[in-house]
Amino acid sequence: MQLINLDHSPYATRVRILIRKKQLDIAIVAPTLALKTPEFLAAYPLGKIPLLGLDNGQYLPESIAIMEYLEDAYPTLTFRPNDPLATAQSRVLASFTDTHLAPALLPYFKAMMLPEFTFDENAQYDVVRATLEKLDQWLATNADMGSQALSLGDIVLAPTFWWVDVTVGAKAKSEITNGLHSLNQWWDWVRSDADVQNGLSEMASAFAAFQRQQA
Repeated sequence: MQLINLDHSPYATRVRILIRKKQLDIAIVAPTLALKTPEFLAAYPLGKIPLLGLDNGQYLPESIAIMEYLEDAYPTLTFRPNDPLATAQSRVLASFTDTHLAPALLPYFKAMMLPEFTFDENAQYDVVRATLEKLDQWLATNADMGSQALSLGDIVLAPTFWWVDVTVGAKAKSEITNGLHSLNQWWDWVRSDADVQNGLSEMASAFAAFQRQQA
């Protein structure tokens, strides 16, 4: 198998982290076709990365689907909690990441990629801060950090959360997580994991390379 990957993508990074934590022999490769071209869309109709290339020649898209497949196919080292409630809480983190946090950050990503794109940064900063406050409140009553292994939800959230400081924090020139004690505690805990650190470092290097190209 192989993972078609982009190092700067939080969606690809979450899959890379899981592959390494599960110690799977899956090659991590860059796409051979330019993104969003007719050739890429002909090969991969959903037009998204990451893609998991299976041994039967098929390609599995969507990071969450890939992660769930790897958990089902290789259950020996699992990051899906055994307890039903803990499993549900892990899924909450994953769902919150993709339905709340990522959309709140989207205008900042667009501005990075499209110089002509503009948005109300003050208003969007408030949106991101309110989103993080919700997450902090949820973690305060539902997270059990330090007494358990990372869950799929933690692995999903970590790469997207890394982008908060890089995008919003850099533009606002302030610490957007001030006072969010449970969220900051979670962040310190999750990034102490060596595989998470590796994934975040790869994103940082890829982003630095992107900035050099833009300069």
